[in-house]
Amino acid sequence: MAKQQDEGNSQLQTSEDKVSTSKNVITMLLGTWLIIGFFIDGYAHNHGAVESFFTPWHAILYSGYLATATWLLWIVYQNKRSTGLGWLKAIPEGYGLGVSGVLVFFIGGLGDMAWHIVFGIEENTAALLSPTHLLLLLGSLLILSSPFRVGWRKPEQAPTWKQFFPTLMSATLSATIVAFFLMYAWAFFENIPAKPNVDQLTEKMPFLVEIEAIRGLITILLDTILMMYPIFLILSRWKTPFGAFTFYMTFLGTAMGALYGFVSWPSILFLLAGGFVADVLVHTLKPNQTRIWTYRLIALLVPLVVWGLYFIIVQIDVGVGWPPEFWGGALVQSALASLALSILAIPPAREGS
Repeated sequence: MAKQQDEGNSQLQTSEDKVSTSKNVITMLLGTWLIIGFFIDGYAHNHGAVESFFTPWHAILYSGYLATATWLLWIVYQNKRSTGLGWLKAIPEGYGLGVSGVLVFFIGGLGDMAWHIVFGIEENTAALLSPTHLLLLLGSLLILSSPFRVGWRKPEQAPTWKQFFPTLMSATLSATIVAFFLMYAWAFFENIPAKPNVDQLTEKMPFLVEIEAIRGLITILLDTILMMYPIFLILSRWKTPFGAFTFYMTFLGTAMGALYGFVSWPSILFLLAGGFVADVLVHTLKPNQTRIWTYRLIALLVPLVVWGLYFIIVQIDVGVGWPPEFWGGALVQSALASLALSILAIPPAREGS
């Protein structure tokens, strides 16, 4: 009898796992709709096409939110009806912050409409710094990261692609929305080290040459941290299926490239190459706590590949205007920043642990 009960519980658990995976996939599909809305709206802001709050791109953004919010609340309602729990207790594990994000986004949306009525429509960087838009960022992050929190609680250490995809997509969309709100620091857009840009600044405003170079170095470091942290966070928990990091980096590069009509399309290839190198190193070296140096090697090589290819292509295309100390220092600093990040994300195991 006990054996039959255990088998029944096992079957129930398997069923719940399957439902959970399918629900996470739907959450990510709707979350992708939300992200597409953000990027279309961002493209409109960058090209001066926004005239009021009531625009087609806002319709895509807020319909994506409405669809995602409705889905999350439906999950809670289904759980409440099947378990008899109260509303708060019926929120599935990992989705608590997501439900909070629905409310945060709603408040941000109402505030955004009021902000536009009072202060007008922002363009370019100003649109990223609006307090109401930052509330939309927070709400989106809370919603989009829900499947990642669900995956973090699951026992699988080496999931298959089918098991891992909702978790990976959650991390990818979360990183992408952060990159969106930091688009003014996406190094591939302005191409600061390019020789024509440096020469033009030297001719017209020579006193700004070094300041602009410093800004370029800062964007490279910030982009490195943005790209690498999700990789280290994922590696600290899972043995990933091959191709996971190639997918993540390519998605990120493609989404950011779309904001300016893919004028910086080679950056997609740079990030793809970095992700592929990460996948190859992970599956060749099989990093773990007993081989901590493998994580450090990944941390060093991936940014060197991304930014090394960047400087090579710039040199071939129009020439690099930075002196060797600057472009060489940028490469080394990006690798060291990534190394430091890996130490924080994946510290060495303590003795006896």
